[in-house]
Amino acid sequence: MNYKKYCSLTILACLFSLNINAAEENTSRQMTQEEYQMVYRASAEHMNCMNEFAISQLDKQADIRVIADHAMKECAPVLEELYNTLVEIDYDPEASKNIASSISNKAANKILSQLMMFSAARNNQ
Repeated sequence: MNYKKYCSLTILACLFSLNINAAEENTSRQMTQEEYQMVYRASAEHMNCMNEFAISQLDKQADIRVIADHAMKECAPVLEELYNTLVEIDYDPEASKNIASSISNKAANKILSQLMMFSAARNNQ
């Protein structure tokens, strides 16, 4: 296995080993079912945005880290909107930030994993 692939796999393994959870226990109140649904919808919208952007960049960019980085920047407004909405409904700003950060980290890990699998499959052909 060449050095670049080994380093990429090591970095990916380290990313997956991170335990990333939103600190919802720090909130001043419990989330309602509607608020949970809003968070889940925003998470799905963010992941869809990341997938669509990554797919559009596969033929333009060879480095999957660059693709993931640009996808995160492109899709950040979804999480900013979620954060702002949570703060507007009097949800704790720190907990709102943690929720948005958790969604972002999980999506980044997932997109990197998918891009690595795609890249490996493309190199095997």
